[in-house]
Amino acid sequence: MGDWQAEHGMSTSPFRTAWFEVSKMEAGVYMVSEPGHVNSWLIEGSKSAVLFDTGLGVANIRKVAEEITLHKLLVVNSHYHFDHSGGNRFFDEFAIHRSGAELVSKPSPPELAARYMAYTRRLLEAWGPYREADELYFHMLTAERMIRELPEGFDPDGYEVVPSIPTRLLDEGDVLDLGGRQLQVLHTPGHSPDCICLLDEANGLLFGGDTINTGPIYAQMEDSDLEKFARSTARLAQMADGYRRVFVCHFLRFDEPSALVKEIAAGFQTLLSGEAFIRDNVDCFNQPVKEACFEHFSVFIPAGEPTRL
Repeated sequence: MGDWQAEHGMSTSPFRTAWFEVSKMEAGVYMVSEPGHVNSWLIEGSKSAVLFDTGLGVANIRKVAEEITLHKLLVVNSHYHFDHSGGNRFFDEFAIHRSGAELVSKPSPPELAARYMAYTRRLLEAWGPYREADELYFHMLTAERMIRELPEGFDPDGYEVVPSIPTRLLDEGDVLDLGGRQLQVLHTPGHSPDCICLLDEANGLLFGGDTINTGPIYAQMEDSDLEKFARSTARLAQMADGYRRVFVCHFLRFDEPSALVKEIAAGFQTLLSGEAFIRDNVDCFNQPVKEACFEHFSVFIPAGEPTRL
């Protein structure tokens, strides 16, 4: 048991650093969030633990993970994109679906990091009035939803997306046995070719990667595939009676019932049939997109040229 757990026991009180927010969701499950950016998930068994994604790499997520658990840690990327693999450099070993092995090991375009830091500046500019309005009128924001300034000493102009070489490759149906907890690998391509979810069937939990989201679901990327996305979400919807909670990697609604997955699967079918309401928008890179809007989520699709990482 790490120092934080020893101090707090079974408390759901968060563990906070200058950049990360840790929240205990239930026994053996912790959200390690970079609020407003990305959520990673630490899932603990009796013998080992999985860190599902390593975030942006803005700060050392390994130090935080090792405060939560003393068990042997297996790092798993939900897919190769920089906001889920940026912290890989803090670890000696990590696993990814085999279709992401080459992708995660390639250098990213140098402008990618600069474009994301520009988004971070826009996010912080929007955050101030949003928080003020919440404090005055709504009172909905909680600690794990509090967006913060970049860590002291971090230079946004020097931010780099560093390629990393996986030490283990995963396939559909692989089972990660943590001791008293098993995580099944579900290959769910669509957002990217290598996207996976992790299913903890015994405890009724789905870790959705970027296949399931509560804000815009990104299907506008150069290597996104709308039809594969629809098939992946339909598959997860068919399994939805086997899980009760879905843990999400982006935005401030990060813990949803399985009904969301059924709604998303139906939404993709509506989109493919040409019946969705679509409006103009921009993605986090300020690139024009079309947005198919539904009640509890939306889907970004290309407005012209797809967004490139």
